[in-house]
Amino acid sequence: MNSTIVEQIKDRLDIVDIIRQYVPDLKRAGKTFKACCPFHHEKTPSFTCNNEKGLFYCFGCQAGGDVFDFVMRMENIPFNEALEKLAGLAGVEYKPQQPSSAEEQRRAGARKALDFAKTFYHKNLLSAAGSHARAYVKQRNLTKETCVKFELGLSATTDFTALIRAARAAGYSEQDLKEAGLCAQTSYGLRDYFRNRLMFPILNQRGDTVGFGGRILGEGEPKYLNSPETVLFTKSHVLYGLNFAGPAIRKAGRAVLLEGYMDVIGCHQAGVDYTVAPLGTSLTEQHAQLLKRYSENVILLFDPDAAGIKAALRGSLILISKGLFVKVASLPDGLDPDEFIAQRGKEAFEQILNQAEELIAFHTRQQLARYPQPLSAQHKTHVVTELAEVITQQPDAIVRREWAKYVAEQIGVDESLVLARIQRQVRQVPPQGGNLPVAPAPANTAEEDLLAWLLCAPDQIGLCEDLAETDFSSAGAYRLFASIRQHAQAGLTGQALLEKAGAEVPSLRKELFKLAFVQTPADFQPARDIAACTAKIKQNGVQKRLKEVQRQMKVLGAGNVPQELIKEYMLLQTKLKK
Repeated sequence: MNSTIVEQIKDRLDIVDIIRQYVPDLKRAGKTFKACCPFHHEKTPSFTCNNEKGLFYCFGCQAGGDVFDFVMRMENIPFNEALEKLAGLAGVEYKPQQPSSAEEQRRAGARKALDFAKTFYHKNLLSAAGSHARAYVKQRNLTKETCVKFELGLSATTDFTALIRAARAAGYSEQDLKEAGLCAQTSYGLRDYFRNRLMFPILNQRGDTVGFGGRILGEGEPKYLNSPETVLFTKSHVLYGLNFAGPAIRKAGRAVLLEGYMDVIGCHQAGVDYTVAPLGTSLTEQHAQLLKRYSENVILLFDPDAAGIKAALRGSLILISKGLFVKVASLPDGLDPDEFIAQRGKEAFEQILNQAEELIAFHTRQQLARYPQPLSAQHKTHVVTELAEVITQQPDAIVRREWAKYVAEQIGVDESLVLARIQRQVRQVPPQGGNLPVAPAPANTAEEDLLAWLLCAPDQIGLCEDLAETDFSSAGAYRLFASIRQHAQAGLTGQALLEKAGAEVPSLRKELFKLAFVQTPADFQPARDIAACTAKIKQNGVQKRLKEVQRQMKVLGAGNVPQELIKEYMLLQTKLKK
């Protein structure tokens, strides 16, 4: 059943359209589309996808596959979840199967328990017992519609096992609750993890509930408490509000990073719906990767105190190192975003965003504030050294040069001195991506061409079907050929041939996808070119065997070489002369 559904999904979805949702800068390049790879950092685009073949491949990190492979890797989800997501996008009816593996069962149980808890908490907020929480929400200027949209809730005020008992009555096991991070073992027994808190369901970018955040109502510490990390929830991988903000970020062409739940909710209520926030943790590379799927432009809105400035400085470097273009802004009078909007309106808030400071200007201003003016020569050295570290994080060469020019002007030194300091910093930083995995590949051009041409013209397989493993430079190259030959002889072509051949040699699937993106020459003639490649490979096989025979003869020594080996040597020499 799944195989039929998979084929229907692939028929209905254009892989380019799906990938563009995550890689907005995807651009046409002939018959294919190219962009910088979303799976590793690079300056020159090496990521390619083709809607006719339904495949993607990165020539930098060797990631490749079909639309399912892309979504699984991009979303970090198993196949069944990717199937469910893509079936929805394709309008294909799909009823998820019962999870089979222990890991899938853990995830499914936790997910259902979280959804139950979300409904439980939300009903509690709207009940008579939730009046004090509703009063707090009203004080924060949130409407009932907003509370419903974000599914805000309330954990029980005095009953330490309210959720546990309700979940058990609904058929959830203690293990489900523990896997979901909804309860904790204490010296008094099992207790609800959250108590007397305004509850914020945490949804991932796909809209799945993965955890909760809770704000204490009244006295108590900590003020905010997040779910513990679980099989579904890693807080450094989630941005609050992204499930709602994703389309708005693409439309606005920018994302705004705030500090907390209420900031995001208040902004969305006011119509500034391209805002998100990390979950009480520092920005991470995973956050940067998430944002880059929607836009390469990010504004950091930070608190102008020492801690806020430090966080903005650190976070901005992580974002630019992943290829994002960052600006920074702050609000006056110590106001939070929701407070500012409530007092001065959406337009005033967006005006501050529109006037956000360029990142290098922000970093330069912070460095200059550390030293008395005018700067001494020693202080200039310190400032340039610090700012050179910032500039080296910028992967775009043009922006990097402009930043160097700006710093030189602001500090009052020659631009060449700034560039020299940047070069020194670059030499000290190990190159990124230096340990990228290398996929097994045909060792010579003739093998690569033959395999690529056969994918284009499998009907010509008869010209080379007698090639043997000894003709190829490696076992991997021959396995690819044998797989293509098998399915070409069965009459398969195009994507069906690729998929069947890839299933035959799963360890070489990426290499197969790479071959599928090899461009045919302008004067490509399948019969002529495949025959020529076949002859070359056979000749290479003869040369390889001749070297082995010569090695054996040398080891045996004059007078000890068997007559059969001498005959083979002479036959091989004759074949090479033809």
